[in-house]
This record gives sequence, C-alpha cells and structure tokens, in this order.
Amino acid sequence: MNELQNQGELKRTLSLPLLIGFGLAYLAPTVVFNYYGIWTADSGTGGHYPLALLITTVLMTFTAYSYTRMVKEYPTAGSAYVYVNKSVQPHIGFLTGWVMLLDYLLLPMVCYLLIGIYVNEYFPVLPVWVIVVGCAALGAIFNIIGVKTASIVDSIIIAAQLIFTLVTIILCVMYVCGTDALSVFSARAIVNPETFDMSTVLNAAAILCVSFVGFDAVTTMAEETKDPQKAMTPAIMGVCIGAGIMFFITAYALNIAWPEAHTQITDPDTGIYELYPAIGYGWAADVFFVVDEFASFVCAMAGMGAVSRILLGMGRDNILPKKFFGSVSKKWNTPVKNILLVSVIGCTGIFYADNLIGAAELVSFGCILGFIMVNISVILHFYKHKGLRAGAKNKIMYLIAPGIGAAVLIIAFIFVGKGAKILGCIWLAIGLAYLAIKTKGFKELPPEMTFEE
Repeated sequence: MNELQNQGELKRTLSLPLLIGFGLAYLAPTVVFNYYGIWTADSGTGGHYPLALLITTVLMTFTAYSYTRMVKEYPTAGSAYVYVNKSVQPHIGFLTGWVMLLDYLLLPMVCYLLIGIYVNEYFPVLPVWVIVVGCAALGAIFNIIGVKTASIVDSIIIAAQLIFTLVTIILCVMYVCGTDALSVFSARAIVNPETFDMSTVLNAAAILCVSFVGFDAVTTMAEETKDPQKAMTPAIMGVCIGAGIMFFITAYALNIAWPEAHTQITDPDTGIYELYPAIGYGWAADVFFVVDEFASFVCAMAGMGAVSRILLGMGRDNILPKKFFGSVSKKWNTPVKNILLVSVIGCTGIFYADNLIGAAELVSFGCILGFIMVNISVILHFYKHKGLRAGAKNKIMYLIAPGIGAAVLIIAFIFVGKGAKILGCIWLAIGLAYLAIKTKGFKELPPEMTFEE
C-alpha cells in the first residue's frame, strides 16, 4: 500500500450535474446582482454593465478552453499549480499556485464577512463575529462530511438562486411591457453612445473575471469526479459559458427595466436594493436578501472545498509541509486539516471589516495572473513539448486560442486597481522568499508532484 493510501484517498463521488453545481456554487449566480450598482452607476461603467459581462465571458471562454486541455493531461487536485508546474517550470508553478492560493483563502473570509454585515443590519441583536464564526463552523462541517454532501447542499441553494434570477428577469420584462413593450429590445441597454467609455468597461471586465472562477474550482475536484476524462470538459465549459449567458441576460433585463439607473442610483454598493422599489416590486429586495445570504454561504463553502484540495496538492508535493497539508482523513476521506485551517482564516474576517474592498480586489489580481499562466502552459505543453504543431487544427487549439486567452488577460490585468497590485506583489514576494528558502536559493527544484489515484 502506498503512502497516499495509508493517509486515505479521495473518493470519486461527483457526477457531471454535481460538478457543475459545485462550479456554479463557487461563482454564486446571484453575484450578478451584487455588482449591479457598482458597475451600472456613472462611477462604474455608466450603464454598460451587460457589455462588461459580455466581454468578460468572451475573455474567460478562451481560458476555460485551456483548462479543459490541461485537466485531461493532469486529472488531479491542484489545478493551475499542477499545470504550470508540469508544463512550464516547477518554481514558476509554485508561484502560480501561491498567488492563486491567496484568492481561494480570502474568498470564504469575504463571503462570511458579507453575511455577517448584512445579517447584522437586518438583525442587530446578532453580532457580526457570531455570524462569521457560526457560518465558518457550519461550512467546515459540510466539507468534512464529504464533498458530495456539500455539493448536494450547493445544488439546492443554486436552484433557489436560479429561480430568483428568473423571477427577476420576468419582473423586469413585465414592468417594461407595462410601459413601453418595444423597450424590451434596446441596443442602448448594451451600448449607450452618450456614456460609453471603453476604459471603464475594460476596468469592469478585469474585475468581473473574478465572477467566473467557478470553472477553475471545478478542476480542483478532478480526483473526486467519476470519469474526469469525460466529465471535466463539459463541466468547465458549461460553468463558464452558462454563467456568462445568465449574467448577461440578467444584467440586460435590469438595464431595460431601469435605464436611468446609472444617474439615479444613490448608493452603488446596494444598488440592487434600489432597483426593485424603482420598478414597483419592493418585496423582491427582501427575497433577494435571503437568497443572497444563502448564496454567499455556499460560495464560501465551495471555496473552502476548492482551496483545501489545492493545499492537498501542494502538500503531497512537499512544497508545503506534507504531514499537515498532504493528509486525507481515513474516516471522512477529506483533507480535514486543510478544511479546518481555511475555516480559521475565514473567521479572521471579523478583523477586516474596514478593508473589505482591498481584500476583495486581491482576488482579481491572483486569478488573472493564474489564468494567464494556464494559457501559457497549454502552449508550452502541447505546442512545444509534445510537438503538436502540424496542421491548422493544432495551431488553433494549442497556439492561437490559448495565445488569445493570455493576451486579453494581460490587457485586463493592466486595469486591475493599483492597491490590489501592490498587495498582490507583497504576497508574491513572500512566496518567492519561502520558495528560495525551500529550494536553497533556487539551487534545487521543488519536489515533483505525484499523481496517485
């Protein structure tokens, strides 16, 4: 029996529907409403939220395609870290995993903090810290019990989000039809020449990339998926394109219902709560509150599951201490130690209420850099190392498509906020210093990843 078996193995329990459910839970379908006010107001895109989402969907489709290529080559926990480690260079692979690790670690913390703040607003008797700690504990329990149980819970709450989203779209269309039915089809809801500014739209698209990280989270579950060779590609592309279409249609419906929103929203952070009264359905704001809080919880829970698997992959590689990070519980068949660690980090959200924006912006820094490296890994792995260069098909699949994916993400990265870049570079510097110590001044390569099933 090998060492991994001694530690316990991850069970292959996820079917394609549960896998897609996990990805959708990670990106949280109702996130389109959370960003509505921020990117609709004149301080954001001046009413071009649907266009920003459409551009983001196109950008992410190229990267999602690159993920489908790499996960077939390396169907194991670790995601971008593994792909870059094996296809580009081990040191760079570590740094890629390190920078994306920050995103995964912070996402549950941000979600729990948001729940704490909003629930406290509705129920002041409940302190923020009690809500944050309680949610973190509950999320840990679901993940320790097993990813299949967590995915089933995710699927139930995702259904509620999708139903609410559909109801909102119907309410918007009903409102428009009651005033001017022809406005249901409005080019100005996508591009308004009077307020259009490409730089603000691209800035929004760069940040909105974070809303699509669900397809990346799907790849971290490769070892727990039934027949990953067949399930991963439709799951990854389904989550990316499906979410993009849903986000665009929803944002378009919101725009046609309240075309003056970009000048009339008083508080962009809570703009969605202003929309429902503006179109005569104030009760929907309360329903949204309930659905969104559950959505934030399952997003945090999915994030906890994903980062625990990334830590597992890095622990098996002995990049992080193997005894702690590389172990799987024999009883639960899940990486319990990693889950508990991420839960503790999630609880620290109570100390970061004054810097929530800074923490949230870091997610875009890490995910864009990680996505760029995955696209590059496709080019190096298939086009260079495997020599798949002959024929137009190979050039499109392994050079042009990932090349476009990397190029557009580099452009998007330019529009990431300066504060996020500074904080992200500090985190990257810490990782570089740790790697230098671990490899004795880069004289040694990091230990190779093993792929035992």
